[in-house]
Amino acid sequence: MSIAALRTESTTAAKSILSSGLDTLTTLSGALSTAAPYADISSAESAFVAAIGADVEKSNDVVDGLYTIVRDALVMAIGNIRLLEKFIGLRVPQMEDGNNFGVTVQMMMAKLLKDKREQLEKSLSDTSKYYSSRADAIDKFNHLSKTSKVETTSESSGKSTGGKDGDSNTSSSNTSSETKTSTGSDKIDAHRVKSLAALDAQMYCDLKFALEGMVDDYLIILDNFEKNMDKLEHPRGKAYGGYGSGGSSMVY
Repeated sequence: MSIAALRTESTTAAKSILSSGLDTLTTLSGALSTAAPYADISSAESAFVAAIGADVEKSNDVVDGLYTIVRDALVMAIGNIRLLEKFIGLRVPQMEDGNNFGVTVQMMMAKLLKDKREQLEKSLSDTSKYYSSRADAIDKFNHLSKTSKVETTSESSGKSTGGKDGDSNTSSSNTSSETKTSTGSDKIDAHRVKSLAALDAQMYCDLKFALEGMVDDYLIILDNFEKNMDKLEHPRGKAYGGYGSGGSSMVY
């Protein structure tokens, strides 16, 4: 496949992303309003404390649902922004003196896309730590029974001399395992429960803000493309053909 064909393919992909952009944002905003029922963090914490009850090891269904929606949305947005970055990169004309205003627009848009993508990538990375942090918090509850298994291997070797068959070497190996179960306190630590609920509420807010920020950033990107699409696609005018070797007169 030629670079010209890839350039055309990236243009088609970019225009498809842009044409469906508002529908995408409407869908995500609707999903967020359903999956994020609490308006503030204190309401979320109170609800999560009540939901934990005596079973501190069960999942938080609200955060789990929001986690899936938001991280899928982040991956989608990151992928689409990368396609838009490729579209701009393949529309940069050959370097020439003069008539570079359109190229300046391309460079400014490329920076905007890069900055927004990196913010989304950070949100994706930060939210991935939730389950590890939650597991650590649950492990600190003293009322939970804990089981550990210890395996011990011992080896010995020796050498005997003389005898009917002459000198000989001997060795032996023995492995034993022991399982230990410790029974915790009968009382659940109320402060640990609140700590776990606070962790869940923090992630709830982090996820909610991440998706709200993504929707805002995506809208800004759509708006900038709509305003500057002609310069982004044809930085030196539609009659310009210097996108590939030889400066062909091909018009895109």
